[in-house]
Amino acid sequence: MPGATVISGGTYLLELSTGYDSSAFYLDDSTLNGTAVLDGDGTDYVDISNLVQDITVSRGRKRPRDVFGPGQMAVSINIPKTNRDLDPFNTSSPYYNTLTEQPGLAPLRDIRLSRNGARIFTGKITTFNQQYTMDGLTQYAVFAADDIFTLSQGFLPETVTSSQNSSARITAVLTAAAYTGSTSLTASPTATLGAYTIASGTNVNAYLNRIQEAEQGRIFCSKTNVLTAQARTGTTLSAPIATFTDAGGGFDYDVLQVEFDQSPVINNANVTIEVGGTLQNANNASSISQYFTQTQAITDSLLSSNAQAATLASYLLVPLPLPRFTSISTSYITLTDPQKTTITAVEIGDTVSAVKTFTSGSPLTITQDLSVEGIEHRINVSTGHRVTIYTAATTVLSDLILDDITYGIINSTNALG
Repeated sequence: MPGATVISGGTYLLELSTGYDSSAFYLDDSTLNGTAVLDGDGTDYVDISNLVQDITVSRGRKRPRDVFGPGQMAVSINIPKTNRDLDPFNTSSPYYNTLTEQPGLAPLRDIRLSRNGARIFTGKITTFNQQYTMDGLTQYAVFAADDIFTLSQGFLPETVTSSQNSSARITAVLTAAAYTGSTSLTASPTATLGAYTIASGTNVNAYLNRIQEAEQGRIFCSKTNVLTAQARTGTTLSAPIATFTDAGGGFDYDVLQVEFDQSPVINNANVTIEVGGTLQNANNASSISQYFTQTQAITDSLLSSNAQAATLASYLLVPLPLPRFTSISTSYITLTDPQKTTITAVEIGDTVSAVKTFTSGSPLTITQDLSVEGIEHRINVSTGHRVTIYTAATTVLSDLILDDITYGIINSTNALG
């Protein structure tokens, strides 16, 4: 059976691409009437699960105002020096490409990690470091990143744009960048972007971050490396897929992080569109009188009009510092098998709920609905699998149901779907 079993976690499969297809027919190399076929069966992947000691995966962001960076994975391997299968100097390695005389396992090759068949990370190797030691072990440090990293290495030609929504602009940028990866873009974006020409030499990911700044949604790569764009965050119709609680009857957690600081406070927001606009300001006088002026300024917004800039300025206001649940940590050893499957499937943009109970004070229970902003997996063959979910406050709306005594009233928690 492929993969390796991790204590209390399940079966994990870590695969590296060799970059070539060993079953393909190559002119002047393959044997006629042999086993090689013209189309092959796809790029070969090597299962290295049994060689690994530690894996860390980090995707998304830790706070709502953070910029989304590349999803990353780090892998630690220690194997006897007699095993040179992964050694890039070993031309006798079963993964060495004799046709091109190149190591099969190398930077910019694909890498993927799964648990019980469910993907946790997909990306490309950025670093494949090796260290020989005198104690008889060879150590490998493998680092990988998803396609956000790939896009951060690319630059755009001069590109003329039209007035279009943020999803259409992302498509135009990816086309100009000759991006060939898969995408999943929101069908109902909030922002309409202006017809501003993109200067030659503009970094692809830097421009995507400007689209994100205008839309105020999320742009990231999924677990399967699909470039995903979500609409402006706020309320949601998505019910929590997991409730983390210390009172039983849900998903156990062992750490619930609470932050209560000034960093989220914005009581003065200035937004100016890139061309032909005037500064649009929104402020909260009461907050300014209590907490001084806390300003966020966007001086070159891609939004198409002053009206949209004014709406965005109002959206950015967060007048009061409030205590909030910002991360939840749990160990797979405390979860049931179905719960482990659910947690493995959690994706950025999903909704979860957290419950904290007390034996004194008031209230005795605090429950918050939270959006998933980032996910971190720490997998160790000896200690098991731990997940930390980074969160932001959200409001879950219910679909309006006509004539229903509870859900038939249009208010702050019931909405037309």
